[in-house]
Amino acid sequence: MARTTDSDRAEEGFVDGYLAFLLAKASHLVSGGFHRQLKTMGISIATWRILAVLGDGARPVGELADRVLLNQPTLSKALDRLERDGLIKRSREAANRRSVTVSLLPRGRAMAARLLPMANAHEAEAFASLGASERRALVGMLQRTIAANARAL
Repeated sequence: MARTTDSDRAEEGFVDGYLAFLLAKASHLVSGGFHRQLKTMGISIATWRILAVLGDGARPVGELADRVLLNQPTLSKALDRLERDGLIKRSREAANRRSVTVSLLPRGRAMAARLLPMANAHEAEAFASLGASERRALVGMLQRTIAANARAL
């Protein structure tokens, strides 16, 4: 495979070699297919993200907001709906009454258990062009990039 040079990039267009754009486009294309599946099931992207994160265990609201890529007011509205639907519960911490932890209820765990295999299957299909070692390398590179940029905020 030939390396892309600056002159090649100029011919292709700036965004064709701009990593931030490529990451956004890849995310849009890869996530889009799964998001369409969720929509047909009547499940919002926010609900999916919340269930996926809470599937690993309870989280404080602030940490949950960061992990699901939502600001706290938007997250609070989503949590109101999920609590009303019997999928999650919010608990105040005894030591700090202002701190709220969110966890899945049995109905939420069941929904997450149904969605996670679908997400895994979608991911496998979306990244089928990469070998297992390439996928692991990509995950590692993205995790390092996220960590480095999160510290800069």
